[in-house]
This record gives sequence, structure tokens and C-alpha cells, in this order.
Amino acid sequence: QVPMNLFKAVVSTQSTGANPVGYCDDFERVPDHEQEDNNAHLIVKRSWDIALVPLKQVPMNLFLMYMIGNTLSLFPIIMTVMMFKAPFSSLFSYKTTFQKLEGSHHIIQKMVFILSNFILIAMALYKCNAMGLLPIHPSDWIAFALPKTRMEYVVGGPILMS
Repeated sequence: QVPMNLFKAVVSTQSTGANPVGYCDDFERVPDHEQEDNNAHLIVKRSWDIALVPLKQVPMNLFLMYMIGNTLSLFPIIMTVMMFKAPFSSLFSYKTTFQKLEGSHHIIQKMVFILSNFILIAMALYKCNAMGLLPIHPSDWIAFALPKTRMEYVVGGPILMS
């Protein structure tokens, strides 16, 4: 327990009128318009933070692309699906994201947000290509190729008896 006379000593030293170090009586109040400008600056900064979230995921996705390799097994396929899922889900829910965006740069912020999501989708497509999951070679479409038609037929002649 704290003795009561110690508490009284602390209170009595504060009531002497001695100001603490760094205290100034003649401070000026910040005008409201400067505070509003500061709030507008914070809103624009927060809006840019929201718009740049997908772009901040690019280094992590590059690291994951390196770590999961190009083999076709369960873990790399799940990670590749997750690389597709994140940008598509954020693109499909862009209206709720853009409701938070305010300020004078909101059109540029929207373009940056959408472009960075397309960068993530392009990275996922590259990973699928490296894994051999995209049908880009002619041999991938061999089932749909028509058989070649013969230009001429060769028939054997009379059998020569010798």
C-alpha cells in the first residue's frame, strides 16, 4: 500500500505552480482549416494505401512461384489456384473497395488497383504456362485435328511373273 503522506507530498509539489519541463502557457490552437487539410491528406494517403494493396502482393507471389516449382502435384496446383483466386475476388468486389476510396485521385487509384490485379493474374498465367497447364502447343490440340486427306492413291500394278 502507498502511504497517504507520500500522496500528499506529490499533490503539494504540483500545486506550487512550477511547470514541468517543456510546458508552455502561451500555446496557439491549431486552426480548424489546417486540421481539415490534414484530414484530407490522411484520406488521400489511406486511399492510396488501399489502391496499392494488390501491388504489394507481387513480391510475395514471386517468392511463392519460385518456391513451389513447376511440378504437377497437389501443393503447387493449390498455390496456383490461390494465385488466381485472390485477384479475381478483389476484382469482383471492387465496388465495396472503391466505396472506401475518396479524394481527388480516385480515378487514378482505381486504375492502379485494377492494373495491379491484372499483373497478379498475368503472373498466375505465367506459372500455369511454366507448369504446362496451358494448351499453347499444337500437340495439345491433336484431338481436334482432322485427319489428312490423301492427294493421290497408289495402287499396285500387275504382278510380274518371272
